[in-house]
Amino acid sequence: MFLFGKKDKKEKKAEEVPVINQEELMKQAEEKVQQLEGTQGDARIELLNETGSLYMQAREYDEAIRYYEESFEMKKVMGKSYTDLMSLYNKKRQQAAEAKDDEKITYYFGKVQEMMQISKDMIRGKI
Repeated sequence: MFLFGKKDKKEKKAEEVPVINQEELMKQAEEKVQQLEGTQGDARIELLNETGSLYMQAREYDEAIRYYEESFEMKKVMGKSYTDLMSLYNKKRQQAAEAKDDEKITYYFGKVQEMMQISKDMIRGKI
């Protein structure tokens, strides 16, 4: 009976999450892109990450990667943007594997390896 209580709580939490459709996510992402014009520094990094997150939620993975990569180039930080970017690279690698596209598999595998090396360098204080 104890297990059922936990399951019920999880189900209730899932029901409370608002569902945003892809069209709304794309609209929000486009607004963020417009805000990027003329924005610099930490404010730009924040907008880039927000834009990447919106595109990721909308399942527009190439666009999400584009904005996350720009953010990560400006400032290498371990956090949500790092984990999202790793997740996106793995999704793209999986899609490439399903399509039997060896070139893209190799490309995204290399991207994952680069991110892992950056992570190691950050931990070791090299970045």
